[in-house]
Amino acid sequence: MPGYVFKQHIDQIEQYTLKSNGLNVLYFHRPDTGVVTTNITYFVGARDEARGETGIAHMLEHMLFKPTKYDQEHHIKEGAAMHFERKTGSILNANTWKDRTTYYFSYPQEYFNEALRIEADRMQNVILTDKVLKPEQGNVLSEFDMYNGDPHFALAVQMYSAAFHSHPYGHETIGYREDIEDYTAEKLQRYYRNYYRPDNAVLMVVGDIDRESALRAVREHFSNIKNPDTAIPRHAVREPKQEGIRRVTIERPATTNLVSIGFKHVGFPQKDWFTNSILLDVLAGSPESILHKLLVDTGKAAGVATSLEPTSEANLALVDITLAPQRSHQEIEALTLEAIRGVKTADIDHLVKKAKARMITAELFGRTESLHIVAELTEYASAHDLTAYTKTPEILASITTQDVLAALVTGFTDTNLTIGRFIGTQQ
Repeated sequence: MPGYVFKQHIDQIEQYTLKSNGLNVLYFHRPDTGVVTTNITYFVGARDEARGETGIAHMLEHMLFKPTKYDQEHHIKEGAAMHFERKTGSILNANTWKDRTTYYFSYPQEYFNEALRIEADRMQNVILTDKVLKPEQGNVLSEFDMYNGDPHFALAVQMYSAAFHSHPYGHETIGYREDIEDYTAEKLQRYYRNYYRPDNAVLMVVGDIDRESALRAVREHFSNIKNPDTAIPRHAVREPKQEGIRRVTIERPATTNLVSIGFKHVGFPQKDWFTNSILLDVLAGSPESILHKLLVDTGKAAGVATSLEPTSEANLALVDITLAPQRSHQEIEALTLEAIRGVKTADIDHLVKKAKARMITAELFGRTESLHIVAELTEYASAHDLTAYTKTPEILASITTQDVLAALVTGFTDTNLTIGRFIGTQQ
């Protein structure tokens, strides 16, 4: 196809690069559906934020739904993306994470060119002024307050901050409230100019459109967009060595009491990341899991939950325990760590097999629906390892019980742990 360099096949997915500006394009033909999903991922997220500007990637995501110069000239007051959604009934949204920011449209195939025009236009042409910013800034502050009112979220924020003394994974994607209050249009414009550019993005086209039509339209809408003359700013940070358990405590009027145990893990999509995913399922992923039987079935806890983020560098996984009434944080923490560190092969072999089967099944089913495909591809692209996408079922199948036990030993050493307590004080 003129104007492109073909890069590789990733199973049925084809990867190209626009010669004019370096935009990466992934094309996946799924005929006879009548639907196309387009997704653009910018390689910028919370990890690219400086101190005092946390959450600015998320704030900018909100602003990309505001009017561009084109919208003003054509009297589209709400912005073309929102107008498109209301006019066509299509699905569209966006989300920001630690390594990337993603925008997606899913729509009947006849709207393909219009969706691409909107996406190309807002890559660099959104109008950023303090007048436009202030109302949306208020919405994000309200969003922060909503999240921060949740004990699980509030404790997780402090856990990440304690776990990472230097690396920007130490702050939540939405940022700190004080930083959100201090955003200006000038700050957002600088961030927008630095990171929203073709050579820092991958555009995915998945669905019922032939290759020639798809690539021709992408070239038409995106090839004339120029990159800034400056390099893409990146923060190269090495996290200082941890030398013991790190602890945080929140005391707040609430009826909830929590113990959270966090351990650092390798980045996605390394095999050990998937091993830790199975480990967390074994510990708290089902009613027959180790901690559910130990704590929930015996009435010591009201619930157990886990989280594991697909970030490109080492991050913090969490095991959260909601205490039952009259149970102490010290008791539940000690019971949990003793149980985890005492796990043997016979205790979890059947749980590992079931977890693998569930994850492989979910992986294969998820690859039949275009919105799920682009959401998953986004994480592999952000980790700069697209080829691992085709290997995930194979990687999961290869993980053994001994791999899981080894991950448990590595993860739950004192020099790798961050432990938090949320203490609800009755008023």
